[in-house]
Parts: sequence; C-alpha cells; structure tokens
Amino acid sequence: MSAGTRIGASGSLSRARELVRQGALDAADAMVNDALTHAPRDADALHLRGAIANLRRDHAAAIVALREAVAVRPALTMAWLELANAYARLDQCVAAVETYREVLAREPARTDAHFNLGLMQKRLGCRRDGQRCAIAECVHEGDPIAAMPPVTLGVDPASVSVVICSIDDAKHDRAVALYRRLFSSVRHEIISIRNARSLAEAYNWAVHSSVADIVVLSHDDVDVLADDFAARLFDHLRSFDAVGVIGSMRADGPAVGWSGHPHLRGWITHHSPNEAQWQVDVLDHRAVAGNITVLDGVFMAARREVFKAVPFDAALFDGFHLGDIDWSLRSARAGFRLGVAADLSLVHASRGNYDATWQRYADRFCTKHALGTTPPATSHFFGAQLDGPDQVRAFFDLLRGLDAGATEHHPRA
Repeated sequence: MSAGTRIGASGSLSRARELVRQGALDAADAMVNDALTHAPRDADALHLRGAIANLRRDHAAAIVALREAVAVRPALTMAWLELANAYARLDQCVAAVETYREVLAREPARTDAHFNLGLMQKRLGCRRDGQRCAIAECVHEGDPIAAMPPVTLGVDPASVSVVICSIDDAKHDRAVALYRRLFSSVRHEIISIRNARSLAEAYNWAVHSSVADIVVLSHDDVDVLADDFAARLFDHLRSFDAVGVIGSMRADGPAVGWSGHPHLRGWITHHSPNEAQWQVDVLDHRAVAGNITVLDGVFMAARREVFKAVPFDAALFDGFHLGDIDWSLRSARAGFRLGVAADLSLVHASRGNYDATWQRYADRFCTKHALGTTPPATSHFFGAQLDGPDQVRAFFDLLRGLDAGATEHHPRA
C-alpha cells in the first residue's frame, strides 16, 4: 500500500470513528468495509470493525475481526481489550480470562481489564482476594457489604450557593429540594435561573451575585446518593480549587472522554425516571483523583474566587454547550488545582445530546484551543446494571473499601 493510500485510509477511519461516536454505526461500518476492501489486513480497520460489531451486540462477528486485528498487530492493546469484552459478553469465560491477561501483560495498570478479569474469574468459581471487578456480582448476590463511615462536617463549614438553570418546573423543583436537603445543616442559598440565554452568561451572573464561600453549578436532572455529600464536598475543596465527578487529565477534543483511557477519571450513575435499572459507570478505580485538566459540567463546585478569577466565556459560548469544558481547561491552565470527587455519588438522568448545535460549539472550542481535528480515542470502562439506589450505594461502598489503598492523595491546602 502506498503512502498516499495509507493517508487516505487513516482519514477514512478517523471519520468512521467520529460516526461511531455519533451513533451512526451503519455509516461507520460502510466506511470501514470500504477501507478493508483496499487494505484487507489493516489492523486499525479490523479493530474498528470489531468495535462496531460489539456495539451492535454481534459479539461473534467482533471476535472474528478482532482476532485478525491482533494477529496482524499483536501490540494493539485496545483490540485485545475489545476481544476480551466480546468473549465476556458471550460468557466464554476461559477465553475472556486469557485475553484480559494478554491486555494486562501489555498494560499492567489498566483498571478496566483488572475489573473484568476478576468478574470472569468469579464466574469460573475463582474468588481471588481483592479483585475489584467482582463488585457488581457481589451486590447482585447480596453479599454482606459494610457501609463506609460517613464524613463529618467541620466546626465551621463553608457557606454555599447552588446555581440551577432550568426551564422545566418539575426538574427545577426536584433539584431545589435535593440541594436544600443536602445542605440543610450549612448556610446556603439556591440561585434559580429560569430564563438563561446561555449557561456561561447565567453562571457569570450567579457568581457575581453570590456571597457564599463555595459555588456549586449543577444540572437540573441530577440526584445524589451520598448522605454525607456536603461534608465530602467541603473536604475535597480543601485539597482542590475546583471539583467535578467526571474528568480527564488531558484535553484533546471537545468532550471529557475525547482523550480516552488511561486519562479518564470518575464514577457516575445514569438513571432516568422511565428506566427500571441503574447504570453505574466507573471510568477509573480512584474515588478521588487530581491533576485534572477538564471537568464535565453535569456538576462542578469551586471556591467563589476561582470562578471570579476565571469567568465563563459568554461571548464565544453563547448557548448551552462546551462552556463548562472551556472554563475548566482555562482554570487548569491558570494554575488552579482541579480534581475529580467520584465519591459524591452523583446520578444523572441523561447522557447528553451531541447534535448539530453541540458540534457548532465543539468546533468553536477546538478552534479556540488549537486542538485540531484529532478523532476521539477509544474508551473502555467498567459498567454494571443494578436494580436500585441501595444496590448503587452498596456497589460504591465496596469499591471505595476495596480500593482505599489505591486512591490518589493530595496535600491539604
């Protein structure tokens, strides 16, 4: 294959990955098939074919493509991981165990592979001590799980302003009631903005209007399962200048997940009112992580002076997308310490809407920060479906307990 052909294939696969991110699997698959017509042994194309097959739940087809991909390029760790996941989803546990071990032989620190390896070993009847990946199985089976001790408030807790932008009365009222309860023992105010022209403008106005020590910016469709949420938040803000629940150590594109693993941090649960099950997603094993460059705006909190020092860019982000990532990136570059506090146990009712409007602001973000058009990296993280909030709490209690020794620690301010 000539150099020109390789460059063309690379561009085609980049577009195919973008289509996968958008959920356009048929269009992406067509592009991959075209690439493989011209280069049948292109490991990247075979890997992407397998990833698409996994997303379609055609795991048998995924296995065929991924085995060929790793045969062509044995060092392609992400293809090994996709292959292991395909075996796992077909309950081919022995093959899955062997393949997760192949992943870990190449990247020993991959938390997601450790999680899933342990899960497969448990299915095979091998309960190895300390394997974090069997957590969901333990929760489903009702294994006894000791609750983690609650964090207590300091003698002089901070005051809090909670900012909620909402045009939905029901969501607004639920969010207000939630934060009233969570901050019932501390001085707090709720700043409701019901007619915002943009999140950036609304957040700047709220920060200017607030007199509290801490400002919380929250979506209106969240819940919190940690009863000691306020104490945990204040504790984390002694170590960091700003915190969220999902973040990345790198900024390579217009979304927190763009950089892929191993740069992602955080835990989040997704559950909408019309769903029976609760989806827990663990991007990384750490309950608390530092050295964060970008935060997801579903929830962010910081001392008021941080928001005053780095205001939101209301001129460029005059809508409801990307202002959060832009703010966190500029804050990190300004020298503020950003952290992920996954143990706040946030639940989000939606997964976002990456439509044409989002893309317009994504283009603005990438142009502003000279990020180019690098396609999103592949992400692999542990997820499990649970049956209710009590199981979610038990899941995270067990995760925190098993992994306490691996949590990143940072000096107190």
